[in-house]
Amino acid sequence: MNFPLVKNWTEESFKELFQQQHMTVVLEDQSSIQADFYFLIDKTFDMKQSMAVGFILSENTFLSYLSIKDNLFVGSSVKERDKKKILNDLFDYVGLTTSVLNKSEEQLTIFEQIKLQLVQLLIIEKDVIIIDDIFQELSIGQRQELLPLLQRIAKEKQKAILVLTNDIQIAESPYMDKIIKTA
Repeated sequence: MNFPLVKNWTEESFKELFQQQHMTVVLEDQSSIQADFYFLIDKTFDMKQSMAVGFILSENTFLSYLSIKDNLFVGSSVKERDKKKILNDLFDYVGLTTSVLNKSEEQLTIFEQIKLQLVQLLIIEKDVIIIDDIFQELSIGQRQELLPLLQRIAKEKQKAILVLTNDIQIAESPYMDKIIKTA
């Protein structure tokens, strides 16, 4: 499998890629995105002890036998008595209503799934968030809502966010701090 990111890869470039408080976009052709996504997963496992990495995908990643609320807290050590407040705060932060918790997984929109994945990654305190090419599935309005939200998360929550996309408009948006072109 061809990994376009590998030709520029060093430990230093990896650390630079995952600077806290930055949104970095990797602009590449569609065929490279999935390969580089798997490459990044592999590389992050090598560095797992030094950073907590989470992923946002366009497909549903929740466990079907758990409620949406229970899925959000998988991997966390949050006490039951604190969950409601944390959810209310994070739902307000990302622009979700708690009514989404009453939906089944099949009733969730792609946009709701993405925001729920963001909430989950914030609950389990991931340092780095790698985002697969999710933007093609979203409307222009949803993109215009998500990009500033991601930038706000990077700055306020001190996360490194890496976006893989083939969409030049996303890559050249004012919300990105750095563009890496592999194509």
